[in-house]
Amino acid sequence: MIEASGGAVNFIAILIPTLMSLYYGFRCLFQTDAAIAEWGIGAASESMVKICGCYALSQGVMYAVILFTSPAGAWELFAFSTIWAALFLYFSYTTKNSAWAEIEGVNPTNEPIIVSGIILVVHIYIMSAMSGIIYA
Repeated sequence: MIEASGGAVNFIAILIPTLMSLYYGFRCLFQTDAAIAEWGIGAASESMVKICGCYALSQGVMYAVILFTSPAGAWELFAFSTIWAALFLYFSYTTKNSAWAEIEGVNPTNEPIIVSGIILVVHIYIMSAMSGIIYA
């Protein structure tokens, strides 16, 4: 597993978004009410939270498969996730600083900005440092 990733640092670079995706996927799909209450986004958001959970859990499972097999040739998945993380970071930041964050009952934390920033940095690392592996 570690050898197929090109070493421990590369393995950890894939492990981080794997664990984050599995955590948020589980949270959105199986702890939906608690997540909505914590994030203060309202009961009407349940469907969108579950859609996001489906994506996150799917990504986490795909990354776990890559960890147990090999990231060779998986550049499309990493490219998609890099673009997604950049969009997530931009829209998390703009939403946090919008009128939405001023609505009573909304809990506009920095969590989405931090999470998307970590995911983006890790994916930029994967796309550059692991190019010899993922483009194989």
